[in-house]
Amino acid sequence: MIYNTVSVKRVIAKVFTDLDLKEGDHRVSDMIEYAGEALQKIGAFPQFINKVAGKGDEPLIPMTNYQAKLPGDFHKFIQVAYSRSENGPFYPMRYATGSFETERGLESAIDTGVDNIAPQSELINLVMSLYNLTYPDALTKINAEPGTVATLNTLLVDSGSSKDNYTTFTGDITFVITPGWIKTNQESGYLLLSYQAIPVDKDGYPLVPDDESFLEALYWYINMKLMYPEWKEGRVRDAVYYDARRSWNYYCKQAYGNALMPDSEKLESIKNSWLRLVEEIDEHDTFYSTLGQKQHIYNANN
Repeated sequence: MIYNTVSVKRVIAKVFTDLDLKEGDHRVSDMIEYAGEALQKIGAFPQFINKVAGKGDEPLIPMTNYQAKLPGDFHKFIQVAYSRSENGPFYPMRYATGSFETERGLESAIDTGVDNIAPQSELINLVMSLYNLTYPDALTKINAEPGTVATLNTLLVDSGSSKDNYTTFTGDITFVITPGWIKTNQESGYLLLSYQAIPVDKDGYPLVPDDESFLEALYWYINMKLMYPEWKEGRVRDAVYYDARRSWNYYCKQAYGNALMPDSEKLESIKNSWLRLVEEIDEHDTFYSTLGQKQHIYNANN
């Protein structure tokens, strides 16, 4: 287990000391980048911190136009909940799985209660005919007047004109994640987002696990990357470069093992989640908050 972190400056200081580098024009920014690469390659969960947008000092994520911007330090998604107001209640969301879903493909089913959705092409054609509009004007009207769309959709579905074409969508609150954004089937509201973040110190430098294996792994990775151009040009002997590479591989595996080794408290939760007489398949609905609890089975006859 990893409990503490230190600034990447400590690793850079070790590089300067061990390689006998003098203060001046050195590739410090490259060393920081290399350290980040090494952490990614180690790939152990505890090197990141868990944060919740909406708890403590982290604000809720407001959502408009069916989407919200992910936090700047976002690294990996854990779980997300949705509410129409800042004060809740919050409901768990699930990842959209429909073959014909888009980021905004479910709003009619959610907002109007209409389960059967006519194809957009038929809606557009109907609006063009009823209101004598061009295609762009009809599309604008559909996007601006959801109430009109719901009424016309009901007419199309009830008339049977779309009997073989319309699709039944889910009523669940769903989302998809695209680069930098989370897109949902709800037009507006607030998101409670649990995610992994990249920790940084007060100067904006990345924080790294305070573990000797991690510090050695990052040091040897930086050493290897700095040495590579000179080795390629023949200015560094093969044995020296290969020693750096072997050292990186050794400490990379050791750091990964140290980070994932659970302590006694975590082992207790793992034990409770495995030793169960009755399977509990709805943990997602409670945000996994009871997953590590000991299961109690009560006999009603006693």
